[in-house]
Amino acid sequence: MTKPSESSLSHLSSSYSKDQMGYCFGHGCKNKGMIEIDESQWIEIQSLFATKKLTPDSERKAIAIAIGRIERIAGDQNGTSKDKAGTFMSDVGKNQLDCIDEAVNTSNFIDLLQRDGLIKHHELRQPILRSWVNGNILHATAVLEQIDSPLEEKTTLWSVDSSFFKNGESATVAPLTLWQQGWVPEGGVN
Repeated sequence: MTKPSESSLSHLSSSYSKDQMGYCFGHGCKNKGMIEIDESQWIEIQSLFATKKLTPDSERKAIAIAIGRIERIAGDQNGTSKDKAGTFMSDVGKNQLDCIDEAVNTSNFIDLLQRDGLIKHHELRQPILRSWVNGNILHATAVLEQIDSPLEEKTTLWSVDSSFFKNGESATVAPLTLWQQGWVPEGGVN
């Protein structure tokens, strides 16, 4: 598996808090702002995980929704609320995110959820890149590993990708092997 550049990965941090979290934008973490998630916003995010019996699948769904909600908070604070779906390289301004920005931000958001004890069935791994597949450009994603997979379940690594849809929409979660083959969700933009 190939990973994004070291300069992009340098924006990953396990020391961020909901009161002070770095947020990349402008392609390849060229620009970095800070966001703050207030207590009422955090309680809303925590409520997604409040069910005591979340299965691995329902936990992944809660993570996807939480990523969208945190991204909306970030967009309002950093001027990235009009971030378009996909990766655009021209005529979008400094407030557009590319897949590197999205993978780093999503990883940082998942880390925050994990450190708050909200994620029980998965652990965060480093973002990875897929190469040119089916005519699609290089693309990055955050990665989760399911840590309690039943023996009959074959998928343990999952792509968590917030770049296929516009700011504030839920991230997509797909088996990493499928994502590496060039998968793009229905209605999504690569």
